[in-house]
Amino acid sequence: MTGEVSPALRLEGVSLRAGGSPHGRELCHALDLQASPGQRWVLLGPNGSGKSTLLMAIAGLVAPAQGRIVLGERALPNWRSEDLAKCRAWCPQFWLDPFPVSAWETVACAVLATQPDGEGAAVEQMARHWLGAFDAGHIADNDVRTLSGGERQRVALATAFAQATPLLLLDEPTSHLDWSHQGLLQRVLKQWSGEKGGIAMVAVHDLNLAWTLATHALLLDGKGGVTHGLRDQILTAEALALAYGVPVTIIEDGEARWFRVNLEKAP
Repeated sequence: MTGEVSPALRLEGVSLRAGGSPHGRELCHALDLQASPGQRWVLLGPNGSGKSTLLMAIAGLVAPAQGRIVLGERALPNWRSEDLAKCRAWCPQFWLDPFPVSAWETVACAVLATQPDGEGAAVEQMARHWLGAFDAGHIADNDVRTLSGGERQRVALATAFAQATPLLLLDEPTSHLDWSHQGLLQRVLKQWSGEKGGIAMVAVHDLNLAWTLATHALLLDGKGGVTHGLRDQILTAEALALAYGVPVTIIEDGEARWFRVNLEKAP
């Protein structure tokens, strides 16, 4: 990892408003949270509850309405942008590819942004390594504009991991991915957090995926309320039903837990 500081992340009294605007509706109020090395946090909640805004705030792209976000020992406004880029990687929901560029060159651009002294051959090798890690090595030389949604998503994930930062912010990273590649992402992410001690903050909608991926969870209710803590304490039928407004049933089998939602009773 290229970060030169402790990867600990703290949110101190953070309040967020929709769109990062001071006049937007309140998404969460006075949130205190500490994420430690090796933890994988899932961000859950209904559409518009603030998952993407929270990730953008942690990335330093929007400012909280109140409170502060601290990475290492410095609040985000005190970071130089080039230094912050070496400590966190942000993978958004949507990508725009206006120019013809290959998959490996797309990954390499991110590597050079965080590791500008890297040599050309080494940068290309790293880019191709991470594409291979996400089963995208065979499309390394393809124009990203010609890729399917799932292929492009795997290139995006390779780009985020290749930056070698201690903090990963992933917004709906399994969108467009089939079951096989969802499982692949989980394996890579668990290995990364375990071996490198990195922190992952991952916004998802699939409750079953959230359970198998997470060590910790944060649940936004869409009305400004937020709860967070250990995965087992937050992902309960009662809390999820209250947040999403639909009945939730949990089926337990040993350490495994499966979530069923009765959509026929949704409002």
